[in-house]
Amino acid sequence: MSVVIPFPKRTAEPAVECEIDLFSAVDLAIRDLREISEIANEVGRARARECLAMLENAYAEALQA
Repeated sequence: MSVVIPFPKRTAEPAVECEIDLFSAVDLAIRDLREISEIANEVGRARARECLAMLENAYAEALQA
């Protein structure tokens, strides 16, 4: 009869705290989407432009609030 030796269970590493505020995250996403819209294929460019427009509008409205 064989003996099964279980591997120790892996513990999930704690999530790294995000040190960025929402406005900075949106600003960075806008920059990334601009870059993606320049290098992606046509479908990717169209989707990146749509997301970019949505984020730019939301960002501008949040700054006015």
